[in-house]
This record gives sequence, C-alpha cells and structure tokens, in this order.
Amino acid sequence: MLQNLKELQKEDLRKEVLALKADGYRFVTSTCVDLGDGRFDIIYHFDKDYQLTNIRVTITAEEKVPSISDIYFAAVFVENEIKDLFGIEFENLLIDYEGKFMITDELESPMRKKPAVKVKKGE
Repeated sequence: MLQNLKELQKEDLRKEVLALKADGYRFVTSTCVDLGDGRFDIIYHFDKDYQLTNIRVTITAEEKVPSISDIYFAAVFVENEIKDLFGIEFENLLIDYEGKFMITDELESPMRKKPAVKVKKGE
C-alpha cells in the first residue's frame, strides 16, 4: 500500500500538481495500472526532501487525462509511454509521439489486460 497517497478526480489533477510544484516538489514518474474492469489507475509520484507524495487518478479506458507536461516537462516521456503501453489519451500533451514513442503498429496497447479465453480440456 502506498503511503502519502491522495486520491483525486482527473479535473483536480493539474491544480494539485501546480500546488506541489509551487511547494518545491519534483516530479519523479507516473505509474499506470490496468484494473481489469475497463478502469485504470494513474499514480503520479513526487519527491521533496526524500519524502514521496503520490496522487492517484482513476479513469475509464475512454477518458482523456489532463497532461502535466507543461508543468513538469519530464512528464512528456512517461505520458507518451503510458499512451503507447495502455492506450490512454492525454489532453494537451506538449510533445505527442502519436503512439510511436516506444512501439510500432504491430503491438496495440500491449499492457492492457486482454479478456481471458477459456479452453476446454482435450482441445
């Protein structure tokens, strides 16, 4: 379980990130987790004085997430990575590699959970 975790709606993400930056926090990275039911957790990790602070935003596969890349430029890379691996779209991404940051057309959202297929015994 993550310590120092704050859960937010996506509409409040940018306001909270701006407050963290103003308070001297640095952006570390973001983590995306496919919850397996069409929802995803995106967890943003920030550091100040060797103490991590985390923000979790839960979205559906169809939702777009506001980019924080104009607040912390380094986020442009992890947001493009999440886009490539999970198929999550980010609004106002400073540099959008349009799904070509990490992978090619052959693999579409390889980290998204796929529906399980039951195989009958003897087949």
